Amino acid sequence: MTLNGEHPPPILELRSVEARYGMTTVLWDVNLEVPPASVVALLGPNGAGKTTLLRAASGLIPVAKGRVLLEGTDVTGLPMYRMARLGVCHIPEGRGVLPSLSVKENLILFSPKHKERECLERAAAAFPILGARLNQTAGSLSGGEQQMLAIVRAYLTNPRLVLVDEASMGLAPLVVDQIFEFLGRVAREGSSLLLVEQYIHRALAMSDRVYLLNHGRIVFCGPPSELEGEEIFERYLGIEATAGS
Repeated sequence: MTLNGEHPPPILELRSVEARYGMTTVLWDVNLEVPPASVVALLGPNGAGKTTLLRAASGLIPVAKGRVLLEGTDVTGLPMYRMARLGVCHIPEGRGVLPSLSVKENLILFSPKHKERECLERAAAAFPILGARLNQTAGSLSGGEQQMLAIVRAYLTNPRLVLVDEASMGLAPLVVDQIFEFLGRVAREGSSLLLVEQYIHRALAMSDRVYLLNHGRIVFCGPPSELEGEEIFERYLGIEATAGS
């Protein structure tokens, strides 16, 4: 809360957003808020439009209708590179690394100018295995190590907002533990997170607010405590709450 008693604006706000691929509308009248210093989970079945929502929020794809606001400022239509300059970090599904470059070169690309050495040290502190493999090509890393390299950018630039799309997909349980521990650290250091995640109970455990998306529409918004019963998931999404737990 600000000194005059007013609440600060959300870090991210989507107002009546629609998004399309060609002539196909994927998101319909989506309203969503990510408050400052919070973790928001975006859950839903495959094909619900979760990845599309993150892409629209980060400027990777344009919105067809509606508005995107960043801390109250209208940023609708800004491309992804400009959103990144404003502090939005989008970690896409599928490990967004450059496989032909070394780990060190990937990290330098993620780093602010003149802070490359500091960022290399921070990355190695967050994931020591990356520090031990700086000269190895990113494409030769294991899947878990590539995901560590992809998400560590959220730690290097101190972003205002981190959009995370299925960070745990296809990873061994031990690596999943490390990924979630890291995301918790990013949140504790003040970044807001919008988290798309297959491990439903893990996402709920670290979230302050949950949105359920189904067929391109928000069908629920509320605290995680309201989603404790499996019947809620079955009613809204047609899936069991134990899926991916």
